[in-house]
Amino acid sequence: MTAAILFMPFIVSGPASPFFVVHNHDVNDHSVVIDVLDSRNISIITETYELGPKSDISRKRPLRLRLPLSKGEFTFNVTVDNKTMGTYSAELPHPHTMVNIRLYYEDYTGNVTPISVEVAAVV
Repeated sequence: MTAAILFMPFIVSGPASPFFVVHNHDVNDHSVVIDVLDSRNISIITETYELGPKSDISRKRPLRLRLPLSKGEFTFNVTVDNKTMGTYSAELPHPHTMVNIRLYYEDYTGNVTPISVEVAAVV
């Protein structure tokens, strides 16, 4: 019985989709700290990642956010190489959305944005 309760979120919603992905578009290594706060301003994730050039990492969705009707407003504090790059709010309307964090992204016109944060559908 206990096993059924533990696996219920997986059975109902399928495998865990990413909560966020950090993409390093730069040719340099970067140390990135991601601190995620929930709607009550309580930190739910604080992790440091070392990203190589042109690499990315992903963080799976926390268990409590895997249920089909789970949604929420989150604040992402992003620090790159010991410099606070910004605080971003993101609303994740359902478990099949995630946050994309892009470092040093170059658009089609050649402009480089040090950091961008967007909500995207998980496909």
